[in-house]
Amino acid sequence: MAGVRVFTELRMWTAAREWARRIYPLTQRGAFKGDFRLVGQINDSAASVMANIAEGFGRGTQGEFVTFLGYSIGSLNETQSHLTVAFDRQYVDKSEYSQLFREGTEVRKQIVAFIRSLVRPGTGVKNLRPVKSWSDQVWELYERTTGQERPVEFRSNSESSPPRIVDQIPD
Repeated sequence: MAGVRVFTELRMWTAAREWARRIYPLTQRGAFKGDFRLVGQINDSAASVMANIAEGFGRGTQGEFVTFLGYSIGSLNETQSHLTVAFDRQYVDKSEYSQLFREGTEVRKQIVAFIRSLVRPGTGVKNLRPVKSWSDQVWELYERTTGQERPVEFRSNSESSPPRIVDQIPD
């Protein structure tokens, strides 16, 4: 993602856009266009795949981006499910259904590969450092400086809670 400055440069977003663009005309023909609820659901979920990629990209942290990529996969699965309903209702033929289902699976593979690239060890969201709370840092400084332990009432809180993980994007 180093060279990507806007979400429209992401290959997975472009693929999701093309997939949604190919689904829409199917919903505007014959008996399919009369099934208003299914038409709305399939078009909305197909558009949601690319929208979630875009929203996650704009969130500013890799952790949120990964979350929205997960939402995108959920919308993709929803769209494939609606495609299956359209096939079962004979709104699309077997070859159209198979082709679009396969294309959706290819988009999913791109999204999953991208997520993996963000969370593999040493990169992205898995490379977050545990950060001690400000209070713990002050007490540690106190202990180092004075050579005395912090009062008991302050030890139990800090020792029972693990260090906070701060969402950071590595350099």
